[in-house]
Amino acid sequence: MENLIRRYQGEPVEIMDRYGRVHRGVIDGDPPRGGMFLRTGFGRRFIPFFLIAAIFLSRFRRRRIF
Repeated sequence: MENLIRRYQGEPVEIMDRYGRVHRGVIDGDPPRGGMFLRTGFGRRFIPFFLIAAIFLSRFRRRRIF
């Protein structure tokens, strides 16, 4: 998962968590162990890997990458 996060670092993404909530933002910084930071308009949010159900690239029409 860390390799996937590094590959799309700086890209706008949508992340769907296990509970169906969608988080939109840009993958930010070096991924910490066990999660990733998502930069939104309101700051940075930490999202643990176990919550991520799907990641979509926003610049392509909902192309699923995980």
